[in-house]
Amino acid sequence: MLRHTIFLFLIVFASITVSKPVRGEVFTGSGLVDIPTGQVLQHGIFEAGTYLGFQQRVMDRSTTNLGDAVAVRLNFGLFDRVEVGLTHLWNEYGEQPSADRTANLKFQLLKEPETGAIPSIAVGIEKLGRDIVLWDSEAEADESSSAFLAISKTFNLPRIHQFSGHIGIGTQRFAFSEGPIGLFVGLRKEFRPAFARGNITTSLEFDGAGVNVGMRYAALSGLQVALGAETLNDPDELRYLVSVSWTNQQILKQIDETQRLITRATELR
Repeated sequence: MLRHTIFLFLIVFASITVSKPVRGEVFTGSGLVDIPTGQVLQHGIFEAGTYLGFQQRVMDRSTTNLGDAVAVRLNFGLFDRVEVGLTHLWNEYGEQPSADRTANLKFQLLKEPETGAIPSIAVGIEKLGRDIVLWDSEAEADESSSAFLAISKTFNLPRIHQFSGHIGIGTQRFAFSEGPIGLFVGLRKEFRPAFARGNITTSLEFDGAGVNVGMRYAALSGLQVALGAETLNDPDELRYLVSVSWTNQQILKQIDETQRLITRATELR
């Protein structure tokens, strides 16, 4: 009960704090904080939830820029190769609130096997449809459709054990300064402490604009809560992220494990 109360408090706190839409989809099942990976959601797995980013930017010593934005999204996997994301964002900054709908599409070219040197490779495009308009009109050009290619590989090292590395190139929001394309990189590490009754994933990344960090908790019930921070390298642009969602991935895993146990017991009998 206390855990759920804390989660709700974080959502309410974020929604009434000075806000700004995030640069891209955050904390998707196959992604890190703000960058895509070479992985996709498996067929039949979906995530539904909300996310938001909030930031307090002081224009001068006496004026604070205010705003509010929240997004509702649905991500689902098809055929173990395709991932589709649908997002509806409400931006209440300014005199006329706006609502924007966008779609993301990712296709996996190569899938990393359990053993071997072959990585996962995926290509995709973000923000298909209407562009999300930010409070900063100068940043509007960076929020148009962004194409990317992402490569992911899992490593198993002594003491560190398993972790994954991710690298890719992309346009628009991933681009460096005035260049047409840019590079993004990231690291992800998963922990499964007994007290958590679920998985805790930490990630560190660079998305073309700055350094981001995040932590996501996935409960056995499918509830996912994530906290993060974008652009740590620039205090004036620092944004905080909150995401709450639900996925059927954990339930499907439990069903598969139960079926395997039943099959094994039948064979032994």
